[in-house]
Amino acid sequence: MTNVSDVQASNIPGLGHPVYLAGARVTGLYPLGPRPGVAAMIAMISYDGTCCIGLNVDPDVISDLEVFETCLREGFDEVLDLRKEER
Repeated sequence: MTNVSDVQASNIPGLGHPVYLAGARVTGLYPLGPRPGVAAMIAMISYDGTCCIGLNVDPDVISDLEVFETCLREGFDEVLDLRKEER
């Protein structure tokens, strides 16, 4: 079937400035997107110049989370390296 996805990704617009909760500065926002019938939902939210990423995975489908995380990190590093080359 070509209409089935294994991974879904979402970018949630965040805040570009610091906020406070009960007087304490919030240091990050961590999204958790639902898995609408996919093996993995990857959600990203920006906050005060930083992007925070949350993963929601089906452990029956993605059984080796360390390898999955390593692959994601390598992919993000590759994209960030491309940006550095542009400067």
